[in-house]
Amino acid sequence: MRSDQTTPTSHKQWWRTGAALRFGLLALLVATLSVVIIIVHPNRASLVHAIGPSHPMAPIIAIAGSAVLTTALAPRTLLAGVGGVLFGFAGGALYIMLGVTLGALIAHSLGRLLGRDFMARHLSGRLLAMEQAVAQRGVLAIAISRMIPLVPFGIANYVFGTTSVRMRAFLTGTVVGALPATLAYSALGAATARGDALGMSIAGAMIVALGVGGSVGSFLLWRRRPRKSGAAATAAA
Repeated sequence: MRSDQTTPTSHKQWWRTGAALRFGLLALLVATLSVVIIIVHPNRASLVHAIGPSHPMAPIIAIAGSAVLTTALAPRTLLAGVGGVLFGFAGGALYIMLGVTLGALIAHSLGRLLGRDFMARHLSGRLLAMEQAVAQRGVLAIAISRMIPLVPFGIANYVFGTTSVRMRAFLTGTVVGALPATLAYSALGAATARGDALGMSIAGAMIVALGVGGSVGSFLLWRRRPRKSGAAATAAA
């Protein structure tokens, strides 16, 4: 019997698979957006001048613009502050929260489309254990991550899309975790626009409390992560 009939066909190198190419596209997208947002560097003044609250389509533009900017990795805290300046506390919080949530869902969907297959095939060891811990805690893990200042909101949206966290848990956790900071920064923006020193102090204290609370909550959450699943994942790797 000929050797070419008995030798199995060699597997395609992992970096040449469709999943790897899509993951590379996702990484390139996030890296490009990061560079662009650093270069463009939107600030409160530029965003405030982009639209006035008297514009008849101001709320819709604020929601759509927040969604686009969130997908492009603009800081959600900046958007909430601008919303407070333009629309006051309640309006700013409502419009920006809707836009930020929509942008998070868009980024999550892109992460799921481009990166989930690759991560499901190649994630292993401690990274797999961490991913499984996040998926098991679902809403709680997502919500707490949204409260930690050191976790980039925009990049996290793409990363969560590559995990096994369900869309419903991601959406609920994002709303629960992002709402307190959105309210606080919107209050800060509204107080700044009014020149209310007391309001700015209260909003600032809320922001500090949220940062500390989110960091402590994250520490407690990961400290109590299930060790059996982590050990099993490591052994299987």
